[in-house]
Amino acid sequence: MTIIKNKAQQVKIIAIMLITMILVNLLQPLDAMAASLQLDETGYNYTGISFTNGVKLENKVIWNMKMDGKDVFCVDSGAPANTESGYNPESYMSDKKDLLSKIAYYGFTQTDQSYKEFATTQLLIWEVLGEQLEWTSLPNYWSDREVILAKVKKHDTQPSWDKQTITLIEGQEFVLDDTNKVADWLSVTNNTTEISVTKDGNKLKLKADKNAESGEISFAKVPNTTIGTSIIYNKADRQSLVDFHLQDAGNATLKVNVKKLGGVRIKKIDETTKQPLPNTTIKFEYNNTFKEVVTNDDGVAELQGIPEGTEVKASELLAPTKYHNLGESQTVVVKANETIELIFNNSEQLGIVSLKKTGQLFGDVMPNEHYSLVDALYGIYDSTDTRIGELSTDEFGKATSIPLGLGKYYLLEERAPLGYLLSEEKISFEIEYAGQDVAITSTQVQAVDIEQKGTAKLIKEDAETGDKAQGNAVLDGAVYELYRSSDDKLMDTVTIENGQAQSDNLVLDNYYWLEKEAPTGYLLDSNKHTFDLTYNKESESANATVTVKEKVIKEKIKIIKCDEATKEPIKNNSATFKIKDMQTGEFIEQNGKSEFSTDKAGEFTTDNLPYGDYELIEIVAPSNYQLMSKPTSITIDGTHDGVIEMRITNKESPKVFPIKNEPQKVVPIKALKGLASNPLPALGDKNSLTIILLGLGIITIGIAIYRNNKYKKQKH
Repeated sequence: MTIIKNKAQQVKIIAIMLITMILVNLLQPLDAMAASLQLDETGYNYTGISFTNGVKLENKVIWNMKMDGKDVFCVDSGAPANTESGYNPESYMSDKKDLLSKIAYYGFTQTDQSYKEFATTQLLIWEVLGEQLEWTSLPNYWSDREVILAKVKKHDTQPSWDKQTITLIEGQEFVLDDTNKVADWLSVTNNTTEISVTKDGNKLKLKADKNAESGEISFAKVPNTTIGTSIIYNKADRQSLVDFHLQDAGNATLKVNVKKLGGVRIKKIDETTKQPLPNTTIKFEYNNTFKEVVTNDDGVAELQGIPEGTEVKASELLAPTKYHNLGESQTVVVKANETIELIFNNSEQLGIVSLKKTGQLFGDVMPNEHYSLVDALYGIYDSTDTRIGELSTDEFGKATSIPLGLGKYYLLEERAPLGYLLSEEKISFEIEYAGQDVAITSTQVQAVDIEQKGTAKLIKEDAETGDKAQGNAVLDGAVYELYRSSDDKLMDTVTIENGQAQSDNLVLDNYYWLEKEAPTGYLLDSNKHTFDLTYNKESESANATVTVKEKVIKEKIKIIKCDEATKEPIKNNSATFKIKDMQTGEFIEQNGKSEFSTDKAGEFTTDNLPYGDYELIEIVAPSNYQLMSKPTSITIDGTHDGVIEMRITNKESPKVFPIKNEPQKVVPIKALKGLASNPLPALGDKNSLTIILLGLGIITIGIAIYRNNKYKKQKH
């Protein structure tokens, strides 16, 4: 029984132990997920206003904090922190995460990780988050702060050659200078090109051997091991702490195009026998340099080690003994890993003539579209005056002939280019032997053509009457300015004489006339009268005529017939006038009539009359009014806003009344006062005879004066 009890007790103990082990195993992962914080004093303090709760923190200790042995930084200055466990990790999310991780890296991770560097980095992180730092016991904090931020900026700055493509020639070293001064931080992270890359400060030195290939080289400022996810550790009522990791390595790339090498081989042979010609000097020209190579016993001269794509000109410099050097040359483009072979033969030496054509005034720079050096045609004539070819100039006035045999020639212009006069000058030249080292000799000649000029003629006419001015106006005396259309430059000023003016010796161009001063009696014309002075290949001079139709100054005449005493219009009592043109002496007609009568309102208005002087003559006065004794002068000069208004007054005719007791006699009303003392003369009255004699005397004296004046005029 005791044995059974003991066994039962043992089973219980074993069961308890198993349950304990299971619980320990179940609870172990939960403990592993919770992190523990360890605090150590850095020995530095600060004063500032918390960015999380706005509380001012006086002389607060800056703690060094380690989460499970890893340095972490506080991102919540307003909360407390203790050495304790129970912190839960998760990914840190913040719009300032990238900047903060770089501050943590360059302020602490990349250093010897002293307490001073930890405290400096912690303060800078708080500042970035909004902490208002007022004081710190950290020595040199502000300068250390700028150093960290400068490193962050350098991390964010790419080298000046980032993402560019360079060309590297096989066997040559290429030095690439980083003007942004960040390349000293870079390390090669990937290079599949087999290009050698070394670094000297901010300079990269690259060299490609024959096995190098075109491709991309990758660089980074920090190791990839520093890249990761920043983890924030949170616990209720405690500071949030972050284990920062960089988001990028400061990567940069450089694309390299490797140029492989190739060569050129010249084989010199006899044109007839096809046998090789040794001792021929071949000149290779490329990349602003040259190399001379002498053909070997097989007639071969080679140029090797030239980058692909290079243009190489090969020419015969010195011919072998007894061979005439034609100076044959060819140009080829080098191909990668290939030697291009060329065959040089001997042949008769030829020559070309190059023509440079210019203008006498403008040289080879044309002033406008009316002049051009292109398409001038020259015949090439030999010494027997036989036409053997031709030249046609390009837009720069240049032309080159086909190869010609040695001898004397001349050029003769057969078609002048636009804007130029055809030249009859023979331009002589000679193709001379240039020695054994020239394949095709050349000579240059120049031709200077005379630019065609022209005359701009301006004809001034009345818009209504043509070349005859109206009224007292004149067409002559108008002043016009001639402008170039392209830039409104004043070219000439002319004055109209005999109805026209002109400007000579003008360059072909687009122009316009603009009236500066109108002639007497005409309105100033503000319109631009444009014209083109264009090339006339059939004449030595170009001409352009512009006829300008001018508007004469006109005004209407408005007559208001008024009573002299009342100054009021005489209405419903017509007066009749004539208007005399003082320039022609003729009366003005309107609607086929030369007389103008006032209407019911006592007015009449003429049509527009041209500039000049006029006379208003009353031929019929209103009833019971005296006729005007003399004409009224009127001048139309454009100063009356289009209408000359004149108030013409008439005196009322004297009224007559019958004399009392003598009904058969009447006397003027103004004479009634004197009737009693001065009665009218009766027939046979002596006073009446005296008046008659006085009248005869006046007539006799008038006749004598008239005859005397007439005699003097005849004598003169």
